[in-house]
Amino acid sequence: MSHLLPPNETARLAALNELALLDTPNEPVFDRITRLVTVLLGVPKSTISLIDTDRQWFKSQVGMAVSETPRDVAFCAYTVLEDEPLVVEDAQQDARFVTNPYVMTPGGIRFYAGIPLRSSQGLVLGSLCAMDSQPRSLSDQEKAAMQDLADIVIGEIHLRERLINEQKIRAATQQALTALHQSLEQRIEQRTRELNLVIESAYDAYLSVDEQGRVLDWNHAAETMFGWRRKEALTRPITSLMFPDGITSDDVAMPVTGEALRRDGVRLPVEVRLKRFEVNGRPRRSLFIHDITERQQLERLRDQQAREDVLTRLPNRRALDERLPEAMARVRRTLAPLAVLFLDLDGFKRINDQHGHAMGDELLRDIASRLQRTVRETDFVARWAGDEFVVLLEGVTSDAPEPLAHKLIEVIEEPLSAGGVTLQVSTSIGVALFVHDAAETPQELLKRADEAMYNAKRAGKARIALARPADTSAPH
Repeated sequence: MSHLLPPNETARLAALNELALLDTPNEPVFDRITRLVTVLLGVPKSTISLIDTDRQWFKSQVGMAVSETPRDVAFCAYTVLEDEPLVVEDAQQDARFVTNPYVMTPGGIRFYAGIPLRSSQGLVLGSLCAMDSQPRSLSDQEKAAMQDLADIVIGEIHLRERLINEQKIRAATQQALTALHQSLEQRIEQRTRELNLVIESAYDAYLSVDEQGRVLDWNHAAETMFGWRRKEALTRPITSLMFPDGITSDDVAMPVTGEALRRDGVRLPVEVRLKRFEVNGRPRRSLFIHDITERQQLERLRDQQAREDVLTRLPNRRALDERLPEAMARVRRTLAPLAVLFLDLDGFKRINDQHGHAMGDELLRDIASRLQRTVRETDFVARWAGDEFVVLLEGVTSDAPEPLAHKLIEVIEEPLSAGGVTLQVSTSIGVALFVHDAAETPQELLKRADEAMYNAKRAGKARIALARPADTSAPH
């Protein structure tokens, strides 16, 4: 079938291409969303789809073996066309899709739900999708959950649009300033009015100083950024205005990041570009100062989100992958053993089946809190995946992990009352001890703990199993 085009197709494609997400590698911020869709709705397939000119491309997918499909067979093309959520309870009963090859194939798509993903201008770039090979309906609660997850994806898209726009503005500003710098020494007197106009309207703070560091020029952005009026700043040394330690006297080819001091005492993270020039044989320096507070906040937030499990707020698998090698290195330095506890909940699937995924999520959040309260502040608790958790105990004796593991079993078995029902699970725990002369990688250490956990499950669940010792042939 051929696909229809929305009336804003040209603008929509332009926004999609400018976003620069097509044909990029997987990213945790998107992969977490598709995994949550499959868990919350109990479906085998979920995608974040972007609709290109002639194809549907998946930024993230669960349960799909392909990374793209033709646009004319894409369910998501209708979400883009209709600009509203699309729910197809049985594709074999829908005239739009009954002949779709992905529906006609054995085990093909029968159920589909798609939530539009809009740019900051309201253009639909794609959709967050859930699919099943069985017909089904979508409850109001499930629709709301999908919309909440789609809003997270939309928020990430809007953040990237803002960053791209800021980069374009900064690039354009820098290009203009670079051109001015190139001609400044030769035509400083003739271009004074033009230069002052650009400087006064610049987004960045601008000031020029003499060889003693006294301010000779000070634009409006500098007044706003540092709180000193132009008349107050002129002739004063910059060491008394914003840089107590002064600035370098050399040209700086690349921006220098540092801190500046506002009049009210607040410290600002800034990026400084500096250029030397001469006026009538006298040395001068010009400074363009950019406030990078918001950029650093965004970078810190994205870095935190990349290492935090969105459901439990525990460190995620990526954070564990970073922490475990560091902990193993400390063992080799201090000779104090490290214990890895691999936990898998017993009976958690029954909770989801009987009470729904929302109740299961509530139990997971509560268990995460219990784990953190039970271990020491110096211990590390991470959510591995699904209903699996990993605990790192540093600086322990070889006989210390087992009593704590028993305590964790007791803590997790405590019932939780929520929504008028009582939820209760147990846990099986595998314990692996790492010593300073063990010859194994972090992955091998986790595998030993994981295998021990499965031994505990096979032994009857709600039990502890100690892992086999590792080889001790590491070089000293």
